[in-house]
Amino acid sequence: MSQLESSAPDRRLLGLCLLTLGWSVLVLQAGGFTTSIRAGMAFLDWPLSNGSVNPPGWLTEIDKFAEHSHRLAAAVLGLLCIAIAFAHGFLENRRAIRLAAYALVGLVVLQGMLGGLRVLLDQLNVGGDGNFKAVAFAVGHAVNAQLTLALLAIIALAHTVAWHQAHRTAPRSLFRAGAGAAALTLSVIVIGAVMRQGHFTLWVSSPSDGLFIPSIGTGVVWWVNLLHRGGALLAGAAVLFFAVQLARHGFPLLRWASLVALVFLQVLLGILSIQLPLNPHVRTVHLVVGAALFSSLCAAVILARRSTAQPAA
Repeated sequence: MSQLESSAPDRRLLGLCLLTLGWSVLVLQAGGFTTSIRAGMAFLDWPLSNGSVNPPGWLTEIDKFAEHSHRLAAAVLGLLCIAIAFAHGFLENRRAIRLAAYALVGLVVLQGMLGGLRVLLDQLNVGGDGNFKAVAFAVGHAVNAQLTLALLAIIALAHTVAWHQAHRTAPRSLFRAGAGAAALTLSVIVIGAVMRQGHFTLWVSSPSDGLFIPSIGTGVVWWVNLLHRGGALLAGAAVLFFAVQLARHGFPLLRWASLVALVFLQVLLGILSIQLPLNPHVRTVHLVVGAALFSSLCAAVILARRSTAQPAA
């Protein structure tokens, strides 16, 4: 192991990353709540809101508050990510981690552009019979948020003791199990984003058919809901299998137990979303916990990759 890889973690960079992670949760919560109450077009312009950073009514009208607070929080997140990039440019010796910090800024810029195009190309602004372009950008905006949070979690992981003390003793199958679980989880996230942004959500299920079989709807809408619910069960099982493998190979309790806890919490929130279709807070928390699960999973997969035994020469 090189001197750079074995050096002690930088607490300054870790603290900045953790601060940004905490703030990103607020941004995600604000964005998820905005979608849950369908307030994404509370303002028809972007990046300003009704031409102002302090538009009238945003502190008293719930739809305007949800959308504008999301925009303000996202702007702060962008500044924090730029600070991460600058700090890594000066303080981080590992080239791969510096590049990851620079890529984080790129994802945040892309996120802002996707959000802006979602507003500017909405049917309310451009007219027409359909709203495919706006929905497509909204789905991209939702998925890219998850990828941004996952990359930020990986950068934070790179400044922890677990990263610097990783030993290459785990089998390659551990990384493959984690990568498969992450791929399945991302596919569920994409389908969920299509549901939420396209308003394809069918929250009603018939008790006789089970919680995960939509009891209303037909065609594509019904299938999208079924794929999301069924895919969530499959992805959850894959994450639990990966967590068990982490435990078997001596990874810290917090690393694998947090994945188990998040899976069960996410399933519970999914069930509550079906049973409480008029409660936007449950669906918003479901989104946030899903992001926490995906980012934690990605960090665990990268750590498993660092712990994978190298093939013999």
